Amino acid sequence: MFIQNNELSQTKQAILNSALNLFVEKGYFNTSIPDLVKHSGVSTGSIYHSFKDKEAIANTLMESLLSQIECEQNQILANHTSSWARFYHLCEWMFQTAETYPDVMQFILNARHKEFLPDLLPICSAKPFTTLRAVIQQGMEQGDLKEMDIMVAAAVAYGGVLRLIQLGLDGLLDAPFNSYLDSITKTCWSSISNTNQTQ
Repeated sequence: MFIQNNELSQTKQAILNSALNLFVEKGYFNTSIPDLVKHSGVSTGSIYHSFKDKEAIANTLMESLLSQIECEQNQILANHTSSWARFYHLCEWMFQTAETYPDVMQFILNARHKEFLPDLLPICSAKPFTTLRAVIQQGMEQGDLKEMDIMVAAAVAYGGVLRLIQLGLDGLLDAPFNSYLDSITKTCWSSISNTNQTQ
């Protein structure tokens, strides 16, 4: 169960975690309220008491996921100061999340959010993604990384990591995510590094 928010009732958390699982497994449009009732064990009345409709569930799910991810990222940033350490441990966290909570990564990276959340800003403009770019910007400002367009630098830095996550989610990796951590982070970092040092 990924969604654990003390500001939400246990009923709402159960509904959101079931919605996460079912939206990934069946798709948003193929998931019905009866599906959520069966999966979560929450009654139809309680679901409608907690949320106006299925779109409200999806909206709250996305907000809760992004908020929880942001909190976890902030803990990493608080524990590490150098741009390399922040990059490395954020990538480690992404791998761990994909390993432990694959539905979270599937929903964040693969769901066609605009189809069922038309007012949602592009996912890459959400705070967790801007945080990833900010770490690369920090590296440029400190002279650790080559000066270049931030979007290009971030794509180079995280592109290989995200691709490995996708391959893993598709069942195409031969080993656990963490076994690829050192090689992929050092390879991606060295592509944009001024010094090729990862310390």
